[in-house]
Amino acid sequence: MEIILPENISEITLGKFIKYDELLQRDLDQQNFNRRKIALFTGIPFKDTARLRQADYDRLILKIDAALNTDAEFTDRFTMHGIEFGFIPDFDKITIGEFADLSQHGLSSETLHRLMAVLFRPVIKTIGSSYVIMPYDGTEEYAEMMKDMPLNAVNGALVFFYSLASELQAATQKYLTEELLRENPRPNFSRTSAGIRRLKNWLKTTFSRSRRSKN
Repeated sequence: MEIILPENISEITLGKFIKYDELLQRDLDQQNFNRRKIALFTGIPFKDTARLRQADYDRLILKIDAALNTDAEFTDRFTMHGIEFGFIPDFDKITIGEFADLSQHGLSSETLHRLMAVLFRPVIKTIGSSYVIMPYDGTEEYAEMMKDMPLNAVNGALVFFYSLASELQAATQKYLTEELLRENPRPNFSRTSAGIRRLKNWLKTTFSRSRRSKN
């Protein structure tokens, strides 16, 4: 049986990372955890991992861990299932719908694919090195497909989006302060602010958790 192993995060899909994140949260002994990790990243049926030679078992674990900890350059465009997707090119022009969904999604691995469906959309026009993406119309059409996107695109997008979330939170707090100084009723932004704070905390821990060794 030919085993194809990822060499870096560009060869790991978001869907596999989500499953790995779920695996990290399970209460498993070390051997059971490692066998499930091998099955996830190699395609070897879980029951067959028990028949691996110890040397092969150790080698596979080392290579999988190396791939998870090897970064790849962020790409703002990638092709998947015959469709070219592009990262939002100008966040100064995002719509109310995009802003609302960016604040809502991404708070757990279960919704990360929906966050990516906001940040990456089909490219409809290319002009030199610039491009135009499809107007935003929700995440239903492409959310599930995003589970097949490369993890380096996800990682780079989250690093960028974490910076954006910091700016959004600062802007929200500034606006609230200005409103209070004017003695106007405080606008109900608490849910949005809380959502951004939770998102920032989640972004800080999600990828670091993928790099740690399971005790």
